[in-house]
Amino acid sequence: MSEAIEKFVNTGEVLLEVNHLKKHYPIEEGLMKRVVGTVKAVDDVSLYINKNETLGLVGESGCGKTTLGRCILRAIEPTDGEVLFHMDKDKPPIDILKLNKKELQEIRRKLALIFQNPYSSLDPRMTVLQIVAEPMLLNGMSMDEARERVGELLEMVGLERKQMNRYPHAFSGGQRQRIGIARALALNPQFVVADEAVSALDVSVQAQILNLLQDLKESLKPTFLFIAHDLSVIEHVSDRVGVMYVGHLVELAPTEEIYLNPRHPYTEALLSAIPRVDPIHKFNRILLPGEVANAANLPSGCCFHPRCKYCTEKCKKEVPEWTEVSTGHYVACHRAAELELQGIEQED
Repeated sequence: MSEAIEKFVNTGEVLLEVNHLKKHYPIEEGLMKRVVGTVKAVDDVSLYINKNETLGLVGESGCGKTTLGRCILRAIEPTDGEVLFHMDKDKPPIDILKLNKKELQEIRRKLALIFQNPYSSLDPRMTVLQIVAEPMLLNGMSMDEARERVGELLEMVGLERKQMNRYPHAFSGGQRQRIGIARALALNPQFVVADEAVSALDVSVQAQILNLLQDLKESLKPTFLFIAHDLSVIEHVSDRVGVMYVGHLVELAPTEEIYLNPRHPYTEALLSAIPRVDPIHKFNRILLPGEVANAANLPSGCCFHPRCKYCTEKCKKEVPEWTEVSTGHYVACHRAAELELQGIEQED
């Protein structure tokens, strides 16, 4: 295991390591496309995910969550860093970012992506059978075998075999997302990125899809990176939670710990925005001043300091180090050890 991530691992068998991952987009100007700046969509992110674990990733829109997930799968080519996939514990890990096209095609059988929008992610000209069977056929499975496998997958996600010859327009949003999940599981992957998998669905349908993902996790035992902006969703599906702000990972901890005892002011603000079921609950909403930092022109020191009420001169000048403040709880904040931040109360 690499030195960059070794100190962050406490228990469990690691499946995936992300070390110093970066994705920078050049800002070009004029006919000659002169580079005048850089958008740091993902900037020096390191994390790990254990086998059969769900790591939730949260943050505001534009913070780099989706870019990070797609860089890990190499659906987007990262600028720098490494993604180590421990596919076989008896062999050295594979750096996904160093694979050639043929090697990448082989490893992608073990990786999958569930897209955000169930309406745009399914080809309207293809039947459900064609959509779900496509990865199987590309990997050498016969059509008869693929048809049987598609039937099994549809039943697994709560649909019927007889629906495999229908087109996507015949299904509701929740059913379309079930089809997308079936496609992602077609080759029985070890690692799945669920990119805002329920955000485009009604609340009642969200609950059904979340329960389905939990059932599939128990039966098939894949490892999930679950990306969302809704912390109430993340709370129910994740074993650990990472919080991102403008391309940086600012806090990472077990789910219960991060919800009850946040150590970064940005996490505190996000938690205060979670709606509560209790009608007499008194909200103590924290409204952050100013705007989200510009990823093309980040402030000096801590990138969150212009919006932080706990900011000091040190915060303005020095970038905070990634520090373990308690067992398994990591945060990038100069004042994490001294601040007493507001978490959420557990509902009866």
